[in-house]
Amino acid sequence: MPPSAAYRAGAVACIVVLVLSSLAAAGCTGIPGTSSGTTHQAANDGRLSVYFLDVGQGDSELLRFGDKTILIDAGETDQGDRVVADLRKAGVSRIDLLVATHPHSDHIGGMQAVLYAFPVGQVLDSALPSTSPIYQQFLRTVDQKGITYTVAEQGQTIDVDPSLRILVLSPPEKRFGDDPNTNSIVLRVSYGSVNFLFTGDMGGEAEDALLTSGYPLDAQILKVGHHGSEYSSSEAFLARVHPEAGVIEVGKDNPYGHPHQPTLRNLANAGVTVYRTDLDGTVLVRSDGNAYSVVTENNGGNIWVPAGATTLAPVTGTEVTRETIPTVPPLPVPSPLPTAPSLPTVPAMPAVPSLPTVPPLPAIPSNISVPSVTLPPVQLGNASSVYISAIQFNAPGDDRQNLDGEWVRLGNRGEGPVLIAGWTLSDRTGSHPYVFPAVVLLPGSSVTVFTGSGTMNDTALYMGETVPVWGNSGDEAILRDGAGVVIDRKTG
Repeated sequence: MPPSAAYRAGAVACIVVLVLSSLAAAGCTGIPGTSSGTTHQAANDGRLSVYFLDVGQGDSELLRFGDKTILIDAGETDQGDRVVADLRKAGVSRIDLLVATHPHSDHIGGMQAVLYAFPVGQVLDSALPSTSPIYQQFLRTVDQKGITYTVAEQGQTIDVDPSLRILVLSPPEKRFGDDPNTNSIVLRVSYGSVNFLFTGDMGGEAEDALLTSGYPLDAQILKVGHHGSEYSSSEAFLARVHPEAGVIEVGKDNPYGHPHQPTLRNLANAGVTVYRTDLDGTVLVRSDGNAYSVVTENNGGNIWVPAGATTLAPVTGTEVTRETIPTVPPLPVPSPLPTAPSLPTVPAMPAVPSLPTVPPLPAIPSNISVPSVTLPPVQLGNASSVYISAIQFNAPGDDRQNLDGEWVRLGNRGEGPVLIAGWTLSDRTGSHPYVFPAVVLLPGSSVTVFTGSGTMNDTALYMGETVPVWGNSGDEAILRDGAGVVIDRKTG
């Protein structure tokens, strides 16, 4: 090989090694897609209360988060008054988000009663063509009341509260034919490290599509699809979601034979604790963002007590006794530990003979120019699409007792993922910079950075501070990339 070619090859090799080293240092070799921590069942009076309402052979789920309310479906037409009564018992006076997963009457039949009983801020609908008179009346009422109407589409995030992430997983932009069940709205709702998956009547085709979609599917609590039909909750889907608890909304002695035995077997084989509205009545799950508790109506639980008014009994107590998760005792450790035997002495290795002297490479000919190489900071994705979407510098109550009441939220409004590893977030003084781990922001997704401590996941990061960072009377959040270039700043 002539000298000029040798030098070119050596320069290229150096560039490759340096780039790979930079990527490894930035954490690109292990980008987390989901939280690596585990969540346990524990008694708590957390801010999030999720009711799986007993509406017979139909679906209806109520989410209460602080003063915000979400209602997913409302059961059959004859269940509308019951849903309204349950909402009032739960303290609901307004619905911020009303979700119609698909236009079947066992999911939207009770919507008329709900729409006339409560003011509604926004409706999220699958918008499938349907000649159903019940669905047509639902659309007319939404229009007459001037309610904001949104068509669900995979990848959307719905803003109800900055601490609560609502991700639309299905249906995709190109629908699965015209089957309403398959095109059900599927939502993943995350609070801290606790995730819920609401699946409507989604079946096998949609489940298979989600498995290859790249979106996060893991959830501790699963609303089992299609009332426990054998056409939902496949082994592969359950293995990906890995739920700890599953709720089947189903009516007693229903004519469809729900839930079907194959689905119950799949849930049992996956180690899922199953709750059923035909056996347990309304099921309530409460969470503080780190753990969750389950209370059922028919097992003596006072499910209508507002969160924070009383302490719930542990899941392993008298309120829930079926299929509880046993505590694994620690492995015994011998004391004292046995002393390892001494290793035999290894004889010294013979001396290595001197290597011959390698003559120096010839000098670079004067007529060959070798350009200098400057490596830019590692950057994957379009950094300009990342922005500070929301802030809360003044935490409710005493900041020192509510560090996670301070937060800054980042979003990605671009069309591709962005790696923000090594980026920093700081106040205007720069005295408490937070360095981002290897986090990827997907298109349309967001992540909230809290001042205090908690379990990191794909929607929540924690600065780990023990004192407030942001000024209550006014401050500025500054987002910089790994090279220190300001990406965005927001004052408040």
